[in-house]
Amino acid sequence: MGVMQKTLVLALLSLAAWVTPMFGQGVDAVVQEEADVVDIYSEGAFSFSRHRAVHINNNNGAHHADFSIYMDNDMSLDKFQLTLTDASGRLLRTFKQKDLLRTEFSEGLAADGYMLYLDVTPPSYPVVVTCDLKVNFKRNNVSFPVFSPLDSYNTEVGKATYDITYPADYPLRYKVVNSSFLPAKSNRDGKTSLHFQFDNVKAVQKSEYGLPLSEVSPKVYFAPSRFSYYKTTGSLLSWKDLGAWEHSLFSDRGELPGEAKAKVRQLIAGCASDKEKVAAIYKFLGESTRYVSIQLGIGGYQPMAAAEVWRQGYGDCKALSNYMMALLAEAGIPSHCVGISTQHKELLPDFPNFQQLNHMILEVPLPSDTLWVECTNPRLPLGYVHDDISGHEALEISPGGGKLVTLPEYPDSLNANITEALVALSSDGSADITIDEDYRYHRHGAMRPIASLDDNDRRKVMFSIYHLPQAEIESIAVNDEVQPFGVPSLTYQMKAHSRKYASITGSRMFVPTNLLHKNYMAASDSHLANELYVAHGSRNVETIVFTIPEGYVVESIPESTTLSLPFVHFSSSVTTEGNTVTITYDYHIQHGTYPGTAEEFHEFEKKVGEVYARKMVLKK
Repeated sequence: MGVMQKTLVLALLSLAAWVTPMFGQGVDAVVQEEADVVDIYSEGAFSFSRHRAVHINNNNGAHHADFSIYMDNDMSLDKFQLTLTDASGRLLRTFKQKDLLRTEFSEGLAADGYMLYLDVTPPSYPVVVTCDLKVNFKRNNVSFPVFSPLDSYNTEVGKATYDITYPADYPLRYKVVNSSFLPAKSNRDGKTSLHFQFDNVKAVQKSEYGLPLSEVSPKVYFAPSRFSYYKTTGSLLSWKDLGAWEHSLFSDRGELPGEAKAKVRQLIAGCASDKEKVAAIYKFLGESTRYVSIQLGIGGYQPMAAAEVWRQGYGDCKALSNYMMALLAEAGIPSHCVGISTQHKELLPDFPNFQQLNHMILEVPLPSDTLWVECTNPRLPLGYVHDDISGHEALEISPGGGKLVTLPEYPDSLNANITEALVALSSDGSADITIDEDYRYHRHGAMRPIASLDDNDRRKVMFSIYHLPQAEIESIAVNDEVQPFGVPSLTYQMKAHSRKYASITGSRMFVPTNLLHKNYMAASDSHLANELYVAHGSRNVETIVFTIPEGYVVESIPESTTLSLPFVHFSSSVTTEGNTVTITYDYHIQHGTYPGTAEEFHEFEKKVGEVYARKMVLKK
């Protein structure tokens, strides 16, 4: 996949008519009116019209004023107008089709299409943005725009409608998600019409522990039961049928030239096991190819031939997965391409569709283990299932058709951040600080970008994380090298000197114990979802050793603390020995969904924050 599917990526703007918001407080924008109309003329040909008006309250909702749409040779934009009006209804600006900017794609995307877009900066707030457009799709369509008016956090929807009309014998299917709404249906002049309407949809606030918007926003998917696509035909009556069609597009794309076969034999010479062979070929894949998204005609779904990837040295996710599959086949190792979503953890079991599949990986079933191989980013450790796909349902594609499979999910305890810090205090309150960090499994994914930062940007990141008052960072050494099948890990050591880590009043020195949580605070009540959702559980274990300066003794230290809820545990312990004080923190949260726990979790987090805020007192 890796597809910018034209009927899916109608990144069709967000926008609104002037009406004072009637419900909800603190929202960034209100979709006051959205009216979508789809008219299906024949198999694969249809028009899409939209009138959308958004009342934008503040700069956080400014993205609703932007517009973009992917276009290709099978599409035409027949109408476009975008207007801005102020609170009094006075017209501020009008944009026509001639004002749209056009961009071809970079070397990272081989496409027969282009993007039309507008970047609009509202002059003031509140402002109302209204957009009207009509797009014609001429042929080769396997799905239709999703009805999903609640497309942003902190946004409310007043009224949204979706009308779809199609020939009475057209095999249209639909699936309503996160709503019990049933459409109104009518028949006239040989055509069937369906009318969907959502009213007063409340905002979903962005929260660290809130369910993803895609999991709670009401939406409706549309797709045909059967379809024609670039001289091929397929069925969406089952995931098995969809997988069979996908497999037919791969069936003649795996042949390798003689020199590629010879390279495989060279790579696996001396390998003692199939795992070693996979590792050698995966390493070669990373060294000899790069990712380029392919959107040329049927290339949105059909991969480049493996021989072409060998010659060109690039491909998109399906092309690189197919190429890796061909290389492994030459080594005598069978594998399967797998369609997956990086947004949706679960696929709709009774509604096979293209909209939920946006990526492709490779499944390598070995006798002792099944490997899930990310071919678009070979810098990831081989065997690591990264956090965008772990635990996700996926479509295994094989000669027998499609089969839903579920990728593994790592135990929470493996997603660890292990910290060891030394703080050598001086009698003037300054300190020499050494911090060793080890981020593992899903925790390492968020920190991996620092490995590619320059030294100046790394220092900025460190200052944003740690409590380093009036400090100079002396060195940062990062290591993200991981052996195949090893623990996915990023480690670094930072050395710094803080000129005023502790404060001195009279004969006492007040020493912060919160070295590692500079910006820690409990989520505010207004941003906590009632139903807490933890996508990946994790464990933070922090050990900080303070060296007491000569001439000082410990007058008071924070007491050891234990806090617990059924799904989260926190403890701190403090010990003294000679001229050192060692403080250990252990925070462990489990993945899952926890209804009705927002208030008690908020109180738990506040208490954790109070522990981190404690100080140690030294006395001359």
